[in-house]
Amino acid sequence: MKKVIIFLLLLWAFNSQAQKKIEIDGRIEGMPVYMANNKSDLSAIGISSDQIMTYTELNNRINLRWYPINELSLEAGIRNNFTFGNMVYQTNKALDGAYNDLLVYDDGYLNLTKKWSESNNGVFYTNIDRLFATLELGKFNAKIGRQRINWGMNMVWQPNDIFNTFNYLNFNYPERPGSDAIRVQYYTGYTSTLDVAYKIDYEERSTYAARYVFNQWNYDWQLMGGVMNQEYFVAGLGWSGSIKGAGFSGEASYYSPMISDTAFQETLITTVSFNYTFSKGLFLHTSLLYNSNGSTGKAGRGFFVMMDNISALDYTLSMAQVFAQVSYPLTPLIKIDMSGIINPFDGSFYLGPSVDFSLTKDVSLYFIAQTFFGESGSEYGDYGQMYFARISWAFSN
Repeated sequence: MKKVIIFLLLLWAFNSQAQKKIEIDGRIEGMPVYMANNKSDLSAIGISSDQIMTYTELNNRINLRWYPINELSLEAGIRNNFTFGNMVYQTNKALDGAYNDLLVYDDGYLNLTKKWSESNNGVFYTNIDRLFATLELGKFNAKIGRQRINWGMNMVWQPNDIFNTFNYLNFNYPERPGSDAIRVQYYTGYTSTLDVAYKIDYEERSTYAARYVFNQWNYDWQLMGGVMNQEYFVAGLGWSGSIKGAGFSGEASYYSPMISDTAFQETLITTVSFNYTFSKGLFLHTSLLYNSNGSTGKAGRGFFVMMDNISALDYTLSMAQVFAQVSYPLTPLIKIDMSGIINPFDGSFYLGPSVDFSLTKDVSLYFIAQTFFGESGSEYGDYGQMYFARISWAFSN
């Protein structure tokens, strides 16, 4: 970890000629959080359901890009995070300090996360989630190192994305985690690409696949196939286009276990999405998710619903989910949004109203409530309400 940080600092402090080829940007932000009315999850580890909890996140992100020659670029993304408050204290107390370990968890083959300081009340750590080189040679593009590989075509659920699946509810990490991987692309035509990638994680499990992207009938299509976590054979299809001005996209992935005598089952995950933007900026979006092995009963699974490190099979334990969103720019500087997810079988649901203020060119203020409703043991019934206020300053050279 120290050698990596020293290497990045050397890039930053390179001679004046090289500095002209270095790009630096990032942001600094603070976010207090208020939590109330949780039900079964935290009380199960010794925190009462009526206990009000708060915590604060102070974040700093730095992105570095260096272009030593036209064909080669080096990129790094560094996250510094200080999380503290009585929620951290109460959870660490209940879990014998394990909550801090959860915050600094690194899923990569290389551990590029460093815990600098900790107590039961908080933890300060640095995570390098991007560190890769890109080589461009004509129709070939190759990347090696910690990078983000996103093969999804939808905005909420992406069953084709077996490398870097993300959790929609984790709104405060827009860059998403990276993978320790090698990726090679070959541009076979003006609108077609062959893509091959290999990833290895901290358990030394391999994920590898190939994807072919092309355009036909005014739609972007992709066909993909490979192996996920050395556990599943995967075959997938994705598309993105429009119907009478409305965006129409979807993905389908079929997962077949590599070992027949395991608990894994053959599973089909599909999602279809529609969106439309009106002339004055009103945006409507809806998405449907189907899981062939999902439950039609209560689909609660503990605090896992808030985790970021998930796979494309982990979106839900339910057979179906329905997502809806509406957003509108009240002014050029103020945008309001309401999103929601419902489990149609156990009746639980999530609502996330938010408002985004652009205070200046580089400073924004964002408020969001994440509220969960339903019976105990249902998918969204055990989390209560969380309220976030985030102020962010973006910078660049």
